[in-house]
Amino acid sequence: MLTDIRTFPCPACSQIINDSADICRFCGTPVDREAAIAAADIQDRVNRGCSDASYLRTVAVAMFVFLGLSFIPLIPLVSMGFLITFVVLAILLVRWQVKYRNIPTKDSDYDKAMGQRNLAFSLWIAAIAVGFVIKPLVEMFLWPRL
Repeated sequence: MLTDIRTFPCPACSQIINDSADICRFCGTPVDREAAIAAADIQDRVNRGCSDASYLRTVAVAMFVFLGLSFIPLIPLVSMGFLITFVVLAILLVRWQVKYRNIPTKDSDYDKAMGQRNLAFSLWIAAIAVGFVIKPLVEMFLWPRL
């Protein structure tokens, strides 16, 4: 049976090491088993948070693509794609905030994940203005219903 190999940053040199190691292979610092398990748990959360933040950014960009295409009147179903991704992004943002906002880590990837989350949130806020204020005004003045 295979066991999951988990990693964490060494407390002394910050190099990524295996949680089953008794000493750091980079600096030779002894590793406490309990601390290694706790650090590996945190690193697992950081990794999941980074992955989820990447999804947030992807959904936010897709939402804006749908929003941009929805300005073309000949493609009617694209507006539904915008609305769906808008709601999904809101749910994913709340989920990310609840699960990953206060991870005690110095990992630079976590900082990048926070940046991706902030970008997704900014695009979501911008979509409120563009999708629910500007787009209806454009439709009202440029494409009046007959």
